Formats: sequence, C-alpha cells, structure tokens
Amino acid sequence: MRFKILILSSLLFIAFLAVTALCVNWNDPSYDTDEMISAGEVETITPPAGQAATPKLSREQQENKSPLDWTMPSTLTGGGDSAKNSRTQAETASEDAVASTATEQAVPAANTSAATDTELPPAQPEVTNAGGNWYFTLNDSVERDLALVLFQKGSEVFGAGKIKEGNNTQDVTASGAVADATLELNLVCANPIAQYKLNLNLSEDFATGEYQAFSASGESWMGSAEGQKTS
Repeated sequence: MRFKILILSSLLFIAFLAVTALCVNWNDPSYDTDEMISAGEVETITPPAGQAATPKLSREQQENKSPLDWTMPSTLTGGGDSAKNSRTQAETASEDAVASTATEQAVPAANTSAATDTELPPAQPEVTNAGGNWYFTLNDSVERDLALVLFQKGSEVFGAGKIKEGNNTQDVTASGAVADATLELNLVCANPIAQYKLNLNLSEDFATGEYQAFSASGESWMGSAEGQKTS
C-alpha cells in the first residue's frame, strides 16, 4: 500500500512541473528565479566589441598573435643560392675574421720584440782604477812600509814593490782584483818567504783596510793597512 502511495505522489509532482512550464510567458518572462530555473529560461549574453564570443574562439585568436617576425628573407646569407653555398660563405667569412684578428694581435707583439731587440744593454758599473804608484803603512806588532807599482787590466791587478821592516828591505810581488770599490791584494815576499793578504776599500786616491799575514814557518798575524796613491 505504501509503495503505491509513493508512485502516485511522484506522478502528481511530474504533472505539476509540466503545468508550470506551460504557464510561462516566454515573450515577457517574469524573471522569477524559481520560475526561470523550472522553465529552463537562459539569458543570452552579447560579448563586448572585439572580444570573442566563446573561450574557444578567444584561444584561437591568441594563438594567431605573436611578437616574433616570422617573415623569411628573400635570399640566403651572403647571396648563396642554396643552403650549402650559404653555409660555405659564412664559414669562409668567419675564418677570414679570425685570421685578421690573429694578424692584428701578432703585429704589436712583433713591434714589441723589435723594440726589445733594439734596447741598449744596461750600463756596466765603472771599475775603480787601482793602477799607479802606491805607498802603504802596515801596522801589527811592528810597523812596515810598503811601496808598490800596480798595473790593472779590467778588474785584474798585478805589480811589484818593496816592503821595509826597520833596516831590512825585501822585494814583493803583487796580484789581486778590483770589485766595485774594493781591492783584494795578495803580496808575496821572497826572503824570508811570507804572504800578506790585504782587503782594502778604495776612495779616490786613498785605501784603508786590514790584512792577514803568514810566514813559511807557519806563523800568522793580523794588522791594519793605510795607503795613498802618489801618481
């Protein structure tokens, strides 16, 4: 019995909806919300000027728009009549540009090398002239007088002279070298045999320094030396 009542209620509701739809005036709608929904009335919206009527048409219009210039050139690069010729001309132009750059870089280098080759060598330091007649006083436990005649060849020095101790005078030979303003002089006496190694600082015509002496018997001693060039 309940099932029959539910079926009857459904049929009555459907009949009510049909009667309501037939009662709507489509030429002059009431704009009643319930009536419009139940009657299926839909308002047609007109898009503004210049705008697509549907989203699909709008997407198609946007796809056709592009900020890029897709106009193809009338000729190939460099005037080539084919892609292969155009590529060959482009590669040749690139190689010429690289060769030109390398030449420009090489020219300054060559000029720099030439300038370097023509530069004058640095000036050699002037060698002090130690040649001439010298008179020295040698002081240790006793005082000795030394007279020398020195000759100079470049930085090499050699000569001969006499050394006097009291009333005893001996012949000596001299050899040595000059470096800047320093004179290293080696003296050898013949009788008795002895050696004097002088290390002197030169200043114009004067020389000062010290020496170390050795005898044939093995004795050694040190002293100071002062000298002056007389001519």
